[in-house]
Amino acid sequence: MDRKNYMKNIYSKYWISARENEYEFSNYDKNLCNYIINNINKNEAILEVGIGTGYPFADFFQKNGYNIYGIDIAPLLIEKCKKLNKKINCKVGDAENIDYPDNFFKCTYSFHSTFYFPDLSRVIDEMIRVTSPGGLIVFDIQNRDNEEIIKNYNKMVSSKRNIFKKLIRYFKNIIKIILGNRATDWTNVVHEIPTFPDTIYKHLKKININNYKVLARPYDEKNNDFFRLKIENDPIAEHPRLVFSIKKP
Repeated sequence: MDRKNYMKNIYSKYWISARENEYEFSNYDKNLCNYIINNINKNEAILEVGIGTGYPFADFFQKNGYNIYGIDIAPLLIEKCKKLNKKINCKVGDAENIDYPDNFFKCTYSFHSTFYFPDLSRVIDEMIRVTSPGGLIVFDIQNRDNEEIIKNYNKMVSSKRNIFKKLIRYFKNIIKIILGNRATDWTNVVHEIPTFPDTIYKHLKKININNYKVLARPYDEKNNDFFRLKIENDPIAEHPRLVFSIKKP
């Protein structure tokens, strides 16, 4: 099963309620929202890529006076988003081919989603394209240089025991589909993919983007701000989650 079909038809059934019931609105999420609020004026048009049901980010921004738009590849999630948030302009869409014109938004962001995109560089290009000059593009990644992240990732994809489990789960899912049972579980078949920060640095250089910041998730979740990192000096690998903030030229 390819990643897009997985997100569209399978994993969306998990996320229909997971954000509200399991993850809620963390301090990290609030920091992300505050970062945008501190940099983008209210009443501006902003886009969430991978909006899901709209909770917590789009919901937060529309309640704080922003003109919020959103796309998600899963019709099930967009349907719920529309029911819950009448003021959010959301629709089914592919992050690698965003259905909005150039320079349309003052800010485009994507949180907790980059590790599901098959082609992150293409998504970054699209987010930059639909953002107006001087506008902000913000997204977070799982840092593949981080020891904890790479350990978990390697365990997921390389362990013989996990490979066996994947095969068992895969065939169980096929049987469930044949029998018409929707309760399939592909989480260990199609896994999250962390990103090497260096691949983003190189891509931004290739497309002539030089004005950007790399921020780190605080060690203390009660901290109300991010660490701003200097790529040349700071130990980027220490941080499992990084936030990229790009100002479009």
